Amino acid sequence: MVLSRIRSVTAAAIAVLALGAGPTACGQDDTPNSAASTGAGFPVTIDHLFGSTTVKAKPERVVTLGGGDLEASIALGVVPVAGADWFGNPQLRRWVKAALGERTPPKLINAGEPKYEEIAALRPDLILYVNTKNDKLEYETLNAIAPTIAAPASTKNVYGVSWQDQVREIATATGTTSVGEQVVKDTEALLTDTAKANPEFAGKVITAGVYSADSMNAWLPSDPRMRLLTALGFKTNPRIDAMENGDFYVKISPELTPKLNADVIFLAALDSSGKLDPAVVKDKLFNALPAVKAGHVAYWGGAPVINTLTPSGEFSSAMSIGGPLGIKYALPKLVPMLKDALAG
Repeated sequence: MVLSRIRSVTAAAIAVLALGAGPTACGQDDTPNSAASTGAGFPVTIDHLFGSTTVKAKPERVVTLGGGDLEASIALGVVPVAGADWFGNPQLRRWVKAALGERTPPKLINAGEPKYEEIAALRPDLILYVNTKNDKLEYETLNAIAPTIAAPASTKNVYGVSWQDQVREIATATGTTSVGEQVVKDTEALLTDTAKANPEFAGKVITAGVYSADSMNAWLPSDPRMRLLTALGFKTNPRIDAMENGDFYVKISPELTPKLNADVIFLAALDSSGKLDPAVVKDKLFNALPAVKAGHVAYWGGAPVINTLTPSGEFSSAMSIGGPLGIKYALPKLVPMLKDALAG
């Protein structure tokens, strides 16, 4: 199975190179002729999980494939020619469209199973593979198409890149460093101000996750949704944290259900009509948790909702994709939910 995977990736690399895609920027010896030919601040070399990549000139045709890479780029004023929605939505989110304004929207492509020929045909001069599943063979194939930057070298969990690191790395690669710092500063100020305005959040333990595919799943500290909640003052559940597995979530089997109990439970489990998943309604172990019995639970749109053009779907997508754009959109709706859950 591993051999077939290697063969398929190698074949894909040959195919995209045959299309005339540019060479990789990783490990190249040639240097630009002059600073004038590359633009101010270039070339730049970015160290990442799979080595280092040199971006020779300010990119003009950016393709984004990591979770939230598309939205982070737009927040920086860099509109990709194409990008992937983290959840495979075929339409641009309305809160992302609002940030785009009158600018030409990017083409949406699939990142779950990248179509390398399609990506090569876009003639990218930079591929963003920052907040991803960290697949080395996939990265190498993309890097054979165009200079590709991956997750920061310190990344330990899949999809575990903080939005601050994501913004800064993309800003460096696209020549928008000063804009990136301002975006980070403004977003952090928004979070700080929100936390100060809601002191009751401080120090409260929260369990967050999703009920999907007949399974209860809790998010680990590296998940962007957990990072948002802790930025508001909440503390992660240490019993869930102890189940760290290198991923961004952990599956909770029935016997582990008691570990979910916390001051607040934040669970994505509503369907498109706003009804709680019947399996959650019938889950005796979950409903026996002290937090649930006391009403310290906030339910929101789950898997059936996230790709719908409904208010619930828009919130669910912004909350899950996060970053500067998602945080700004989600906060006004998130805070009242959490306040109600704390009150019980």
